[in-house]
Amino acid sequence: MKILVTGTAGFIGSHLAHRLLDRGDEVIGVDNVNDYYDVSLKEARLKRLTGKQGFTEVRRDVADRQAMEAVFKEHQPERVVHLAAQAGVRYSIENPHAYIDANLVGFTNILEGCRHNGVKHLVLPPAVRYTVPTRLCRFRFMTTLTIRSAFTRRRKKPMS
Repeated sequence: MKILVTGTAGFIGSHLAHRLLDRGDEVIGVDNVNDYYDVSLKEARLKRLTGKQGFTEVRRDVADRQAMEAVFKEHQPERVVHLAAQAGVRYSIENPHAYIDANLVGFTNILEGCRHNGVKHLVLPPAVRYTVPTRLCRFRFMTTLTIRSAFTRRRKKPMS
């Protein structure tokens, strides 16, 4: 299965990518490798992944709309795990635009990439519910929803 994982230079994203590769999946790892924390840690994680068969590294920012459209078009993932985000509460006070770009604009670009490219499942971390408007929180149950736009949803079958 071809799975796009955002945030693969991070701790959780890199470990998830390893697990997916170990079970035989193809992983497209997207990360902008920003300097919020030590870049050498991120580079070391990516170096371990680039040696594995089935891993494709894509250095792009999820907030870059055209870049994400190109990533979805080129790689055609079947599933997406969106873990990329700007962390750090204090940093958000000093740099609110970094948060808006990475967490809201980036999330929107991922949703739109999924919607326009027939992605069947989108997995989000629970923290997304604190990052995006309440109306969008329902997308954490992506296996039971069909995306039409960021503000509407239609159930495929009743959630239980």
